[in-house]
Amino acid sequence: MATAAGHPTAPGPHTAATSATAVSTATSATAASAATSAAAASAATGPRAETCPVQSKPAGKVLQGYWENWDGAANGVHPPLGWIPITDPRIRAAGYNVLNAAFPVIRSDGTVLWEDGMDRTVKVATPAEMCQAKAAGQTILMSIGGAAAGIDLSSSAVADRFVATIVPILKRYNFDGIDIDIETGLVGSGNINQLSASQSNLIRIIDGVLAQMPSNFGLTMAPETAYVTGGSVVYGSIWGSYLPIIKKYADNGRLWWLNMQYYNGSMYGCSGDSYAAGTVAGFRAQTDCLNRGLVIQGTTIRVPYDKQAPGLPAQPGAGGGHMAPSLVAQAWNGYGGALKGLMTWSLNWDGSRGWTFGNNVKALQGR
Repeated sequence: MATAAGHPTAPGPHTAATSATAVSTATSATAASAATSAAAASAATGPRAETCPVQSKPAGKVLQGYWENWDGAANGVHPPLGWIPITDPRIRAAGYNVLNAAFPVIRSDGTVLWEDGMDRTVKVATPAEMCQAKAAGQTILMSIGGAAAGIDLSSSAVADRFVATIVPILKRYNFDGIDIDIETGLVGSGNINQLSASQSNLIRIIDGVLAQMPSNFGLTMAPETAYVTGGSVVYGSIWGSYLPIIKKYADNGRLWWLNMQYYNGSMYGCSGDSYAAGTVAGFRAQTDCLNRGLVIQGTTIRVPYDKQAPGLPAQPGAGGGHMAPSLVAQAWNGYGGALKGLMTWSLNWDGSRGWTFGNNVKALQGR
């Protein structure tokens, strides 16, 4: 993956903070100033709710954007727009109605962190700000993973520690769901009917979270193509390793929709065919493949159009395979409104270039 997320050592666009890092004196001073301003604003507008209910799956079309909790402009990745509040009205104005808050820090023992200063330039939204954004029409999920935030999926103890520490965060910060964006450590056994340890532990994590949250708590997934349609070439190792997990939650109704990343690598159809990223032909081949059903070793994995919100880079530089607005329109319009929506990495990238991706998709969706 090309560097895109905003941490100097980050390898890719879906990249998490990787270690708890001390905040510098200058950053602390800036944070103190921001806190003073926020306190003054709060005093002027009155108290805000600290808690609000979990929102159900959005009924209409969605544009799901990743909200970066770090400053991607300060390090020169996508100036001039870096970190912005999750309540920034420009987000909603550009059509983003589902936000993936990216990313928590995950320690080696599975402990999840979600707090200001957990890594460089990181600032998370407060519970009150989360409620404010939700009241304005946003649905907000926590995105787990990214290219650099690995979790030891070989260990059930790590999985259990992950669940034990993330659930209180999800409740305190009023999240509506989780987005599974784990890109390291997940491998298949070679037999799709026999789960590997890593697949079993990812399911252990998802089930553990869902069991402790309200029944309308959401679940989305954003795997790279190799982990899904790559299984049409060969099933094993990373190739197709998300397929049993997708099947479980698509079949039992808990998966809201799938945000497969149509970028940063070749795209595969159902028959071992391959397409370059950023092409309408590749977009259609993958989308149609999942709607028809991908058959692996006699097992069918099907994700209908209304449970698909394919992922595209928001702007050139955000990921390999950027599609011009006219190509996005061609891909979207070819389905006559059948798709649930689109996902993009990232809304901060989009804002740094005038919100052209969001505005285009919002118009295509008739919102």
